[in-house]
Amino acid sequence: MDCVQQVPDSQLTEARSLEPLRVLAVRGGIQSEVGEWRGREVFVKTLLTDDPQAALRFEHEGQIAAGLDHPLVVPLLARTRAQLIFPFVPGPTLRERVEQGPLSPAEALGVTCGVLGAVTHLHARGVTHHDLKPENVLLAGGSLRGECVRLVDFGMSHSQALPHDIHGGTRMGTPHFMAPEQFQGVRGDPRSDLYSVGVLLFDCLAGHPPYEDALGWLVGLCDDCAPLPGPPELHPILQAALSRDPAERPGSAAEMRAALRGAARALGLEAACP
Repeated sequence: MDCVQQVPDSQLTEARSLEPLRVLAVRGGIQSEVGEWRGREVFVKTLLTDDPQAALRFEHEGQIAAGLDHPLVVPLLARTRAQLIFPFVPGPTLRERVEQGPLSPAEALGVTCGVLGAVTHLHARGVTHHDLKPENVLLAGGSLRGECVRLVDFGMSHSQALPHDIHGGTRMGTPHFMAPEQFQGVRGDPRSDLYSVGVLLFDCLAGHPPYEDALGWLVGLCDDCAPLPGPPELHPILQAALSRDPAERPGSAAEMRAALRGAARALGLEAACP
């Protein structure tokens, strides 16, 4: 497994010798591209706008990414005021894989346990991701094993270590994957991420999220959840994670991962979630 090491902190502000290769997208004043830096292929975010709020959000993302160090989290290699440089991870997103069809229980368990491993690290560092969804989960080499998960994109994240939350009081997030309290503007509650992981597991198993009318669910107008997918051993975990009340969800990412490991053992799929 190719686990990328971070450049030393003393070099985090030195984004030199970057050679652009191809532009992937330009959205919200930020250009995403693949390039070459110090002899390696990298993924680069470049701030294109002079808008002060956009610059603050960009700095916020860089500060949070710089404080993370885990093999299942794509590390920040270097940053300037206008660029964030990460290692390029060859492989599809989880969204691209799920669009091909639902995953098997073993595959869904593997991916979800990997995501929870990354989330456990985030929460230990005082970071709530707030945008966990298949688009932000990369699959290194296309593998669905937990150790090949790579978590990305901290643009909406909350960090207890930062004196100011640039997104405070907002409803930022992806409706199908955001927790009801997050939609109401609550920030920094790790249990919001556990709700999102529950939706992600549901999506992996069913090929779609649980609520067709996501906004109706978030505002409390409807509770029509699709039938729980996958084997019955996973249903109590899904029900708990998808609870509207954060207090009824698993107490931590580690606790949710332990529950999934227990379900995997009951299904004879221990290797999927070691």
